Amino acid sequence: MRDYEAMVIVDAALEEGDIQKAVDRFSGVITDAGGKVTKVDRWGVRRFAYEINHMKEGYYFVAQFSAEPETVSQLDRLFLISDEFVRGKVTLPVPATK
Repeated sequence: MRDYEAMVIVDAALEEGDIQKAVDRFSGVITDAGGKVTKVDRWGVRRFAYEINHMKEGYYFVAQFSAEPETVSQLDRLFLISDEFVRGKVTLPVPATK
């Protein structure tokens, strides 16, 4: 398993309960594949620098998790086919420098 970090933007027009369902759906993909979500940092609603799909703002969250590399492909597919996700990017965390 590898450690990953994901920044995800959810449609800000959704109600709080629907945003929570989107976060749970994201976490569910990871845990169903045998991974583990270690931290979810909710940034809340932020304004975009430019419009994305006729939206001016989105709900941001950053998640740190451990999973197999195949799980990243499943997450990318989730971001593409699900309407509640505006954008999502999974990266390897940058090691801390001294």
